Amino acid sequence: MRLIIAEKPSMGRALAEALGLPGRGRSLIEGNGLVVTWCVGHLVEALNPEGYDPTWKPWRWDRLPIFPEAFRYAPIAQTREQFEVVARLLNREDITDVVNATDAGREGELIFDLVYRLAGCTKPVQRFWTSSLTPEAVREAYGAMKPGEAYTGLRDAARSRQEADWLVGINATRAQTLRMRRAGPEEGVWSVGRVQTPTLALLVRRELEIRNFRPQPFWTLRARFAHPDGTYEGRWFKEVDGQTVERQTVERQTVERLATEEEARALAARLAGKPGKIRSATGRTEKKKPELLYDLTTLQKEANKRFGFTAEGTLALAQALYEKQLISYPRTSSRHLTEADAAKAPHWIKALAQGQLAELQPFLDDLRKRWPVKLDKRFVNDKEVEDHAALVPTEKPARGLAGDELRLYELIARRFLAAYFPDRVEAKTTIITEVDGETFKTTGTVVKEEGWSAVDPPHRKKKAEKAADPAEAEEDADEDAEGGLPAVKKGEAVEVASLQPKEGKTTPPKRMSEGDLLAAMQGAGRELDDEALRGAMKDCGLGTPATRANMIETLIKRAYIERKRNVLLPTDKGIRLIEGLPSEALRSAELTGSWEARLERMRRGEESREGFMADIRGFVTGII
Repeated sequence: MRLIIAEKPSMGRALAEALGLPGRGRSLIEGNGLVVTWCVGHLVEALNPEGYDPTWKPWRWDRLPIFPEAFRYAPIAQTREQFEVVARLLNREDITDVVNATDAGREGELIFDLVYRLAGCTKPVQRFWTSSLTPEAVREAYGAMKPGEAYTGLRDAARSRQEADWLVGINATRAQTLRMRRAGPEEGVWSVGRVQTPTLALLVRRELEIRNFRPQPFWTLRARFAHPDGTYEGRWFKEVDGQTVERQTVERQTVERLATEEEARALAARLAGKPGKIRSATGRTEKKKPELLYDLTTLQKEANKRFGFTAEGTLALAQALYEKQLISYPRTSSRHLTEADAAKAPHWIKALAQGQLAELQPFLDDLRKRWPVKLDKRFVNDKEVEDHAALVPTEKPARGLAGDELRLYELIARRFLAAYFPDRVEAKTTIITEVDGETFKTTGTVVKEEGWSAVDPPHRKKKAEKAADPAEAEEDADEDAEGGLPAVKKGEAVEVASLQPKEGKTTPPKRMSEGDLLAAMQGAGRELDDEALRGAMKDCGLGTPATRANMIETLIKRAYIERKRNVLLPTDKGIRLIEGLPSEALRSAELTGSWEARLERMRRGEESREGFMADIRGFVTGII
């Protein structure tokens, strides 16, 4: 008999169905020489310090740092019954080999490895690796399994990441808690972690920038011009020579603001009644290519922006769609497909045509006229896909979806379908109007061809949202309504119909929405000086696509941040932690960058697990 271990019950049942096993089963499905069972996420957890040594239970300085000689684990109490089912199957005499069918990635590898080792199993392991749970994809992956030894590097990286996070988290949390208590009557635990603390620091830094911001008044001057073909507005500007810095001349700069009301009104008075003329009227055509496909973080950002979904909520919806076999594996960091994926894409298009999204039918009819269609090479790159390809619909038609699941599925479907459509073409017009030596700028945009944006329209903020942000409202005022500019030519005369000085104030940075924080976590590390660290964080940033949502919820649960409408705010406790933490390394993304660089080398077999863990112990000792 062969034992197949999936990560979740729904995935185990999908595997069993694809491989022809009858029945549903509460904890396993058996037949045809196979037994399929499942974890329920993690079934095993690391022991707390007191599980190793009772003297480690009290939080005392003289007990730090805590370094277990060998890490120990125990079944999680809430899911112990399922662990015992899996462990019993692993040791059943008629089971001759085991298939690791947990999620294809570092965390899935860890979930299986912990259960396998705690059960004391030594039977040979095959690794099942797929990005889709449709029956065809399951059978294809099942026929292409590799021995478990092929993933030794991934397993070592998974264990090292987990153990290193335990060592840093346990020791730094105890040290910081003791330090805060020593400084004053601080109660509770001051949790510190490699990912959560730099993530919190992003929000705290932004909040302090806002609190310390002092608005500065400024004035702008807007003019309305009358031309025989219509009226238009322009904004005063002036070009000034750039400064010379270290023998390099900075380009000419544009000034659009006046320092005082007197200056603005004096300028308006001087120009009133003066004739104007068109100094220049230029038009250019811009082509915008379709957006790359979604990875999890990009999907979470877009769903937060459009629908106000939390990162955790989007992940839960995507996981449900995956388990219904309607989308590919959601915990992906890639926005590309492999050549093999691209070959299957016509089946995904046919599934969309058979599904419930009737509003996509005109676009599918268009593709049918051009059939066979092929994805542009911009979306297909094997080198850009590591564990999983981009998020796409599968060959299973969507039927019976409703509410938020339908909204998210449609988002993914539209982004995929848009990749088959031509560029969006915009005509950009810029008019420079001169009045008595002063210049005014007018810009306008006309969409000539919607192209892909008809399929996947970009999100546009509502007027109420724009009005809430003075900076955005001011920027929007610079853009005329699409197609609203008269046809003017260089040298033509215009009348100055009105001049309106307008007061404004500089605005502080915006507070972060959940989408903003996800983007900041994804991009964390770009400011690092070390090229290798920047490279290591290029595709991961702080946390992984699979863990960022949970990290935000953890910070809320630990009272470090709070969610107010669609904005995340650090609490006083969160600010005190970041300001009172003596270790800069724990506030910075650099720690994650160095870890990820080394864990990636370990995955490739270029770095030893022993050397990495020895350095982690040295780092923890330094923190204490």
